[in-house]
Amino acid sequence: MPDPRHFDPRLGDEDLEESDHGHVPRTPKHVRIPSDVVQDDKDKDNEKRDAWSTRIAKASPVDFSWIPAHLTWSKLKPVIRCAVVCWVSALLMIIPRTSNLMGQGSFLILVASFLDAPYDHFLAVLEREIIFLTFVVMAWAWACLGIFLASLARTNIDYSPNIEAVQSAQYIEAGPTAILAVFIFLGSAFFLYLKARLGPGPYLFATIFACICVDISMTTSVLYPFPFYLIGQVIAIPLAFHCALCIFFSAVIFPSTVTAQYTHTLYGVLDPLNDFLVQHRKVLDLDPSSGVFRDTVKNMVGTLGKSEGGLGTAGATARLLKQDVVYGRFSPTRIGELQPCIRRLVTRANGMNLFFSLIDPTRERFPITPIPSRPATPRLTSPSSTRPGTPMATASPPNGFAEDPAQFARRRRNLHNQTIQLPRAHNTLSRYLHRSLAHHNEEHHHHHLHFSLLNLAHGLSAPRTPGSPHAESAVGVFESQRYLSIEANRLSDRHTEDYTAQFVALLHESCDELLESTQDVLRGVQEWLSGVRRGSFGSHARVQRMRAERLDKLEKLNAGVKEALRRFRKEKRHMVLDPYRSAFDPKHVRAGAGLHDPPPHRYLFHCYMYQYHLMRFSSILTEVLDYIITLEKECHKPRLWWPNIPIRKLIDWSPWTATVDMEQGDDEDPDVIQGIEPEYNDDLGMTSRRDPDALPPSNAFQRAMHWIHDVAYALSRGNALFALKAGLLTVILSIPSFLKSTAAFAYAQRFTWGIFMGQLTLARFRGDTTFGLVARIVSTLMGGLLGTALWYISTGVGDGNPYGLAAVIAVSAPILFFWRLYWPVPPMTNIIFFVTVALVIGYSWQDTHTALPFKYIGWELAWRRFALVVCGVVAAFIFSVLPPSTTLRRYQRTMMSTTVSELGAVYCSIVSFANTREHQEYTRGEIVQSLVAIRLKLKRSLVLKANIVYEFSLRGRWPSERYQKILDLQLEIAYLLSHLMSVVEHLEPAWSRAFLLRTRFLDADFQGDVLAVISMVSTALRTGNPLPQITPCPLLDRFMVHTHGLNVIRQEADDDYGLPRTMTIDTLENEQYLCFSVGVTTAFGIVLRLDKLMVATKELVGEQYHIHGIGVPEPKTSGSTPTSPLDRPSKDA
Repeated sequence: MPDPRHFDPRLGDEDLEESDHGHVPRTPKHVRIPSDVVQDDKDKDNEKRDAWSTRIAKASPVDFSWIPAHLTWSKLKPVIRCAVVCWVSALLMIIPRTSNLMGQGSFLILVASFLDAPYDHFLAVLEREIIFLTFVVMAWAWACLGIFLASLARTNIDYSPNIEAVQSAQYIEAGPTAILAVFIFLGSAFFLYLKARLGPGPYLFATIFACICVDISMTTSVLYPFPFYLIGQVIAIPLAFHCALCIFFSAVIFPSTVTAQYTHTLYGVLDPLNDFLVQHRKVLDLDPSSGVFRDTVKNMVGTLGKSEGGLGTAGATARLLKQDVVYGRFSPTRIGELQPCIRRLVTRANGMNLFFSLIDPTRERFPITPIPSRPATPRLTSPSSTRPGTPMATASPPNGFAEDPAQFARRRRNLHNQTIQLPRAHNTLSRYLHRSLAHHNEEHHHHHLHFSLLNLAHGLSAPRTPGSPHAESAVGVFESQRYLSIEANRLSDRHTEDYTAQFVALLHESCDELLESTQDVLRGVQEWLSGVRRGSFGSHARVQRMRAERLDKLEKLNAGVKEALRRFRKEKRHMVLDPYRSAFDPKHVRAGAGLHDPPPHRYLFHCYMYQYHLMRFSSILTEVLDYIITLEKECHKPRLWWPNIPIRKLIDWSPWTATVDMEQGDDEDPDVIQGIEPEYNDDLGMTSRRDPDALPPSNAFQRAMHWIHDVAYALSRGNALFALKAGLLTVILSIPSFLKSTAAFAYAQRFTWGIFMGQLTLARFRGDTTFGLVARIVSTLMGGLLGTALWYISTGVGDGNPYGLAAVIAVSAPILFFWRLYWPVPPMTNIIFFVTVALVIGYSWQDTHTALPFKYIGWELAWRRFALVVCGVVAAFIFSVLPPSTTLRRYQRTMMSTTVSELGAVYCSIVSFANTREHQEYTRGEIVQSLVAIRLKLKRSLVLKANIVYEFSLRGRWPSERYQKILDLQLEIAYLLSHLMSVVEHLEPAWSRAFLLRTRFLDADFQGDVLAVISMVSTALRTGNPLPQITPCPLLDRFMVHTHGLNVIRQEADDDYGLPRTMTIDTLENEQYLCFSVGVTTAFGIVLRLDKLMVATKELVGEQYHIHGIGVPEPKTSGSTPTSPLDRPSKDA
């Protein structure tokens, strides 16, 4: 019979060891937590110095480092195309015949060439210009309807009015003016609603010019004593010419197809992965305790972020692949089938990085925010106590350790005897705890528990002035207490550094060959993507030779990586089992004392995590290579590929559709995640939302009233409320144009510039409006100066020289469009700057060649334009402050609430997927797409977050670090859910059931706690209400309630699903066991981050419902003993 003083890893009892007195229960160690954890001053100084250098580099006005990066032929092609469109637009404006044809708004063709530049591929330009012109015509039609109804209310109709009387506003009447005001309100509200609802994409510029058309048509037609329907053609005809030029030149000057842009985008996604693999080969050959190791890990995360950043653009481009018209060997739709593989490839790369967040010294720990003690709060100390330590509720270890008596004794002896040198920097509380446990015996810690928790509460709270009524109280004390106990009692290992170095070295030895082969394949795929559109022209023999050489190279790469992957799966990946092999020798169990115990199972699970994702990374690359080889063999002759979708779906757009420009939008709906279809929200099909104030309608009248209620409710929130507010602002700004006493002056001084600048500056969120005020004022000023300079260069002191103007635009257009397309400033600043340049030039030319009351050119025009812009944007700013007002701060919370809720829905879908395998084909694609969309939504919020600094608040600073912490945790959870989905796909049914059993994912009680945490966090973020002080967190305790170790099935389990109960080396080498262990580790990461998310949310919204004595024992004086039930040791809530 084996000696119970030594553990048998085949049974999973790796946490057992000898005890001098048999099986004695171990009393968990109580940890004294200091009131402050000192950080290294040198590290602080370095961080400050780096931060200041970064700020100086960003603030430098002479940073032109972006220019060389874009001086490539592929980048210059769209610049040349846009410059040609601009120059031809200027010629059409200059030539009298075409200028007369376009009318008084001929300058708009030059303005539109900068605003709506045809830099994109042909199909995107075609789609955008069709939508553009359609919206302008719709606005014109709406204006005609308003003009018609206004004419019915007019008492005096004169079809031959005196033009001077018209311009002096002598024909304005109250009735028609009121009707036109209503139409300008409804029209502006409608188009601005679409602008906010549809977000960035092909509708953005279309809605802008539609608003301009409504504004000009309504404010001008009020002056005429007859229905002047043709006023809209002043806007529509020049813009129709612009659309025609964009479509034509996109087709003839360096035409670019969706397929070409898509392959270029995929190349950009794969390019950082080359450096990523090089860094992985390097880091596995380093000492984990070295600073170079940590720096390399940090660089790998940044490199992978560059690759991830290109996925959104690639996905948006893939939307149009089915509509592409291209001549070549490969169908656009077949090229588009690479998209899911590339997306999975980047996700598996993230899984490879996850390994380094599991090992020391880069391991993630439970977050706290320690600070020095408050001056008014004396440091609490405890006198020596002779009473026994207060027992704590048994908590499960985070890596499957058991709470057995022998294990208690072993852990206590190890922590009592180990000696650890004092680290130079006390950057984490866990290091301090580790050091404290090494220098003090366990009994000395018992009487410090209560005071340690009080000091922890001080550390989690923000610094405050004594007596301050608005000081923040500590949050997360209960969760932090439990996690610190787990950290101190079960994660302290005197051999951690040695084990980590040993397993990293084994990983390097086992994985380096496969990493090298994978890197070669990645380069081969990139080379194929860069030349996928080549080789269709030339002599037949030359083309065939090139294709044969390319195919031969691809097949050699394919054979090499498959052989390396085969050797890795069959032989090399087993190297990480070497430290465990002696334990599975039958002699080991009978050997007795003197043998070294094998490492805890977590080290093996961590290595398996890396190996699994490396195998999947290589396998996905192999799939890509197989698919490319199939394309090369099947597609021999080039042909013309036409769209293969119905015409009605050629223009298919919704708020959930991804777009290339979605990272540049000013307005985004926090309740919508682009890329997730709304019907997916009802994935389970058995859940639905109920109206708490009314039962479902039971008759036609109730259904009608229910519909009216829904409409009224929709108009009072979100985009609809913003649209109504913007429409009202438009009417207010139009009042000078509608009053008889001021209309003449407003018309002569072009008040319409202030009107549409104000309505377009107003955004859903106050921070965006304030940013728009600053950006538009600065851009208008600088653009006016440049436009004035170009105008005077072209004409001197004259009234406009057509040849000089054409020459100046021909020379300056390429330079201007290079800056227009690649200048790394906010899009609004970029657009307004160049639009102002074009407007000053175009309007100056028009004012010298048409009979208008507005006779200003050059500088006189520029400063008037600037004054009107300032008036409009200031009005928008003032109006944005008036209620109802929405802030970006509220947007961030609402958006994060939406993403948390969606993460919960995806989590449930993955667990259902693992439990009901028959539905996997139906849900897998939706799950993967949803996770990608959530990650992109979270990353896009960083763009909008930049404008929060413009939302001034007198109450205090915005807690940006707290929001960033929540965002980072959600991103980590989204990635972990992707990894979990990958694992459950590869688990066989029996192993899948064992996985669900070990992780308690089928335990209704545990899942109730998990879903309660997700729901509580989502609700707290949306409403801002504080969370209960005692919550189901920490979930980690209940997640690891049972002992497993290396075992798949517990010894006392009723059903083993045909899997081995006793571990053998063959079981450990089984690839299904590898997937099983990766799933367990991934599930552990999800649960851990849910706990961290709860604490991070508490830091943001606070806590409520305090119960005195729950979770924290009362302090006892020396020698006191319990005298009543109230004095008994505290237990967990």
